[in-house]
Amino acid sequence: MANAVTDELDAEVVRFGAASASGVDEITRLVSDDEMCFSLREINKPSGKKGMHRFQELRVVRYDKLVTAYVDLGPSYMFTADPIFIPGGQVVNGRGEAWHTVAELREIAEEFRGRPAHRYFELSDLQSAFYNKVEERKRKRKNQSTFGRLSQLVRSDV
Repeated sequence: MANAVTDELDAEVVRFGAASASGVDEITRLVSDDEMCFSLREINKPSGKKGMHRFQELRVVRYDKLVTAYVDLGPSYMFTADPIFIPGGQVVNGRGEAWHTVAELREIAEEFRGRPAHRYFELSDLQSAFYNKVEERKRKRKNQSTFGRLSQLVRSDV
C-alpha cells in the first residue's frame, strides 16, 4: 500500500490501477486485516481429493495493484448460506477505488453467513412434476376435468 494514492478529502478511499499490465493477477497467502480490500467473494470449489470446500476470495490493494488471496473456510456442507459477493470499491475512469478494509468486509460476510438462505422461488420436485404431467395427459385423453389449488379445467364433450 506504499504507492497507493489517497485523497486528502477522502482519507478512507484508496485509488489504484484497475488492470495489471500482464493480465495475470498476483496471488498471495497472507492478508492483513487493515489492508484495503476491493472485493470479497465466497464460493464453493473442489479442493483436490477432499471434495467441495467454501473459499473466501479477497481482492486486496497492494502497491497500487490488486492482489488475490484465497482462504479455505472448510467443507461446503457446513455452510447453509448461498455463495456471496461483497464489493468494497468501484472502478471509475479506469482507476479503482477501495473503500473498505479486509476486516470490514469479513465482518459483513460473517453477518451474511449467519442468515438463512433466501430463495425467491422454491426448488421444483422433478419426480412429482413428471407424475403430475403423466396424470394430466391421461385425464385429457379420457376427457376428465382437472381441479387444482389455483384453477380448474373442465372438459366437456361438446
